[in-house]
Amino acid sequence: MHEYGIAENILEEVLKALEGRKFERITKIELEVGQFNLVTEKSLQEAFELAAEGTPAQGVRLDIRMSAGMEIEIKHVEAV
Repeated sequence: MHEYGIAENILEEVLKALEGRKFERITKIELEVGQFNLVTEKSLQEAFELAAEGTPAQGVRLDIRMSAGMEIEIKHVEAV
């Protein structure tokens, strides 16, 4: 599943960005996803839920904004 690989990469990047910070869970991730990645908001959301199981991102609110192009950019992360 193409979306699952993308979700895993996003999760890895988020966890790497939070290294060294003290937090219990990730509550929100804002993403900008290029439409040429050939994923839908719904499919990426579902894939992320699977990838995040058992991690601090389990149950995260994932806000996805679709854009032109190929880029996937993590715009904002909230953790408590």
